[in-house]
Amino acid sequence: MTSMSLSKSFIQPQGVILCWLAALILVMACHAEEVELLRDPQFSRGVTQGYANHLPSAERAECLSRWKARGITDAQWAFWEISERLYFAHNPETPLLPHPGAFVWNTADQGKQCLIDRGNLRMIFDTSKEWREGGKLNLPDKDGNRPKYGDPATTWPHFLIGQHFAKDNDPTTLIPEGDKLLFDKYSRLRFRIAVKLNRVVKSSAWDHHEDYHAANHAIFYIAFVLMPKTASRMAETGKFYMLTPAIYSEGENQHVAGSLPWLGLDQFGDGVYFSGSQPILQAGDWVPYDIDVKQLIREGLSSATQKSLALGKTRTYRPEDYFLGCLLVGWEVWGGFDTDVEFRNLSLRGTP
Repeated sequence: MTSMSLSKSFIQPQGVILCWLAALILVMACHAEEVELLRDPQFSRGVTQGYANHLPSAERAECLSRWKARGITDAQWAFWEISERLYFAHNPETPLLPHPGAFVWNTADQGKQCLIDRGNLRMIFDTSKEWREGGKLNLPDKDGNRPKYGDPATTWPHFLIGQHFAKDNDPTTLIPEGDKLLFDKYSRLRFRIAVKLNRVVKSSAWDHHEDYHAANHAIFYIAFVLMPKTASRMAETGKFYMLTPAIYSEGENQHVAGSLPWLGLDQFGDGVYFSGSQPILQAGDWVPYDIDVKQLIREGLSSATQKSLALGKTRTYRPEDYFLGCLLVGWEVWGGFDTDVEFRNLSLRGTP
């Protein structure tokens, strides 16, 4: 063995060790630099009365005042509720705060409940107790009575929680440019959550196919709401909803096979993309979700671009033309369903 080959026999293992250490340090540095982007992911400060609903300003103000008096003063999450009969604001006895970190909201008939305890959030929602048993909320009931609110734009029950990333859940508030979560601000955006479906079963025989031109169904999803880069408020149009449906069900705790992915427009003309790349909920089991948010956005916008070009249009959809405005988690329901779901361990981490 020559002196050169002898030196190589010693140098090569050392080089491998140095490379391994360098890689390890790089991985540790990346993890150390990850930034948690959710405020209060354990819901320790509760949930406030939201804005995405049909309640007039006076009713919203009265509800917020009552909730603040009960101790919800710095909530970083808000309810997204579309309803006629099942607003938490209608029940003067709610919320209850049994102990630190625990909150209970319910309607007087228990048709809708939200239970938080030590970071676990549970939603119970029976739309058979809603106006027209979950049918169009802006139409008369079977006795010909007109609804109190009756907004013609959003006409099916919603029950979600959400958070704006610009630190203010009021959609009319001006968003400073520096607060916008632009697509290229982080090299990676990773969202994690664990979800357990307890049940989603039919609770009404009223078929609303004529209302919605689709079978009665319930969707539980995680949504990331994109805003045009030029928008200054969340209330502006031009949104694109990137959804990860955890279940699309017509009852009996079953997912409708073949319903995902889906691309289309909502009633306001905003884009909606349902991804089909995540696991589906199974009743009784905790299901972990680990979502590459930037990849979800690329996937949805690429699908929109392909559809645009296939229709002979020239519009392309680019991630850099949007910022991430909001996170939503919860139900949209068409018809009467008794649902029960819980989730925990939320996290949205950005890697610079």
